[in-house]
Amino acid sequence: MEWLERATILKVLWGSHAFGTANPDSDVDIRGVCIPPRSYLLGLSTFEQAEDAANDTVIYSLAKFVALALANNPNMLDLLWTNEQHILYIDEYGAALRAHRELFLSRQVAHTYAGYAENQLQRMETHYRWLHQPPTHQPMPEEFGALPHPNGGMRFPNTHQERAYRSANKHWQNYQHWRAHRNPERAATEERYGYDTKHALHLLRLYRMGIEILQEGTVRVYRPDAAWLRQVKEGLYTYPHLMALVAELKEELTAAEANTALPEAPDRQQIDDLLISLHWRALQTGRA
Repeated sequence: MEWLERATILKVLWGSHAFGTANPDSDVDIRGVCIPPRSYLLGLSTFEQAEDAANDTVIYSLAKFVALALANNPNMLDLLWTNEQHILYIDEYGAALRAHRELFLSRQVAHTYAGYAENQLQRMETHYRWLHQPPTHQPMPEEFGALPHPNGGMRFPNTHQERAYRSANKHWQNYQHWRAHRNPERAATEERYGYDTKHALHLLRLYRMGIEILQEGTVRVYRPDAAWLRQVKEGLYTYPHLMALVAELKEELTAAEANTALPEAPDRQQIDDLLISLHWRALQTGRA
C-alpha cells in the first residue's frame, strides 16, 4: 500500500521503549494511526490495519483505532498518552486526536486493564505449572472411562467424561507445543527464576496503570516505576510473593473503581463527532 506512509497521522514508539523498561536487546515496536484514502472512507474498499512483522509495526485506520480506544483498550490508550519524546511522527490530525484523549477515559479501564493483566497472569500460571508439575504422559481415553466400541474406536459412557478427556488431551497438546516452540530467552528466564518474569512485569504494570487512571484521570505510559519493573523482570520476587502482590493490586483496583470520578463510559457522541470531523476535514482538504 503505497499510500500508507502519506496517510499516517500519528506514529509512536510502543512497548518497552515507551514504558521505560527496555534493555539493549529489547525489540523496537512501532504503532500508528492513519486516515485511509477516500475510496476506503466512501467506497467499497475496506482497511482496518496494516502489519509489518519484520519491523514490528502496526498502523491502524483512524476508525479502527477510535473504536478500540472507545472500548478503553489499553494498547490504544498508550498511543494517545505516549510521551512526546517517543512520538516518531504527528501531523495536525494526530495532534487533534491526542488533544481530545480525555474523552476516551472511563471506569471501563478497571475491566480492560484487569483483563489484559489476567491474560498475562494466566499464561504465567500455566507455564509455572508446566515447569513444576508437567504432564507425565498423553491422556488415554481409557483413563476417562472410555470403552471399546463394537464398530471400532472408543466410546464414552457420558459427555462429562468425554469433555474431561478432550480437555486433558488439549492441555497435553498445548504443553508439547510450548516445549517445542519456547523462546530461548524466555525459557532461560523461567528456568532461572521459576516463572516468566516478563509476564510478571506486564501484569503488575497493567494493574498499576489501571489504578492510576481511575484515581488520577491520566495515563502514565512512561512508567515512574520503571526501575522497579525492571527489577521485577530480573526476579525481584519469589512466585508466592508475586501472587500476594497481585492480590493486593486487585483489591486496590476494585477500590479505585468504586471511588473514581471517571464516567461509566466514554461519551460516544462526542467521540463520533470527533471521528466524523477528522474524516470530513481530510476529505475536504484532499488529505484523504
